[in-house]
Amino acid sequence: MVQTRVGYAGGRELNPTYRNIGGHAEAFRVIYDPDVVSFEELMGPFSLSGRPLGGYGQYRTALFPQDVEQLEVIERLMGRKSPSVRDGVVRWDRPDARFWDAEDYHQKYRLRRKKAFVSQLEQELGPRWDQYPLATKLNASVRGDVDPEPWLAQLPSASRAAWAA
Repeated sequence: MVQTRVGYAGGRELNPTYRNIGGHAEAFRVIYDPDVVSFEELMGPFSLSGRPLGGYGQYRTALFPQDVEQLEVIERLMGRKSPSVRDGVVRWDRPDARFWDAEDYHQKYRLRRKKAFVSQLEQELGPRWDQYPLATKLNASVRGDVDPEPWLAQLPSASRAAWAA
């Protein structure tokens, strides 16, 4: 995985916001290197267990393929799911679905709670610190999904100290 962004997709409103979602679903985009991992490998662990299923509102479960090949992979993988899971997922079959970035305060939301650390990242990486792969990994580590140590090791000591604070 190279980068993740949260945002909105699947609606008709131009420039949606959290306060004016305009028919979009809250979504996330994974920007990855297909020479390192295929779309099918990326989607392989995709699971809907424990997630509410439904076809309406901003929290609907939806998949937004970006091209015909991704759509074919999704259809094949969804074919392996139970009918109740398949029926609860909206498959956006327009490969040209537009993704709109959410507001900055939504990007790397968990990581932003570590204010001193984020302030240090901004000094070291600049205002778009949230677009770096290490920010994606560290954001996941706040929830306990990823070991932060290999990613923290890439940062100067001031950032590592801010993380620990």
